[in-house]
Amino acid sequence: MSQQAIIDYWLEKANQDIASAQENFLAGRYVNAVRDAYFACFHAFSSVLLRNGKTFRKHKEVRSALHRDFIRLGKIDARWGKHFDWLYDNRQKADYRPLVDFESEQVKEIIEQSRAFIEEMKRLLSQ
Repeated sequence: MSQQAIIDYWLEKANQDIASAQENFLAGRYVNAVRDAYFACFHAFSSVLLRNGKTFRKHKEVRSALHRDFIRLGKIDARWGKHFDWLYDNRQKADYRPLVDFESEQVKEIIEQSRAFIEEMKRLLSQ
């Protein structure tokens, strides 16, 4: 399978994840919406990493690469690192801690920011 085919696959996964986040949000499943928003951003950024010849086995390594190789070098704005960090931390809480809850407006904003994050990753891929 070609590198471009895998990049396209990750972008399609990102699009599916953000659509799922929206569906879960509308159904009031906020924990699932946060988890899906995280995976949307994770998959979108994974496509950028692959374009740059990098792959990682752990989510923590992907997070580190975002800060080290893109934010610190000024390739993307630091706000995307903050967004990804929030998602990373809260996805962990949503998956592994009992009784985690999110507010409707908070999740709505997270989904909107995640859509913008995906667009930023597409911009990086088009360069």
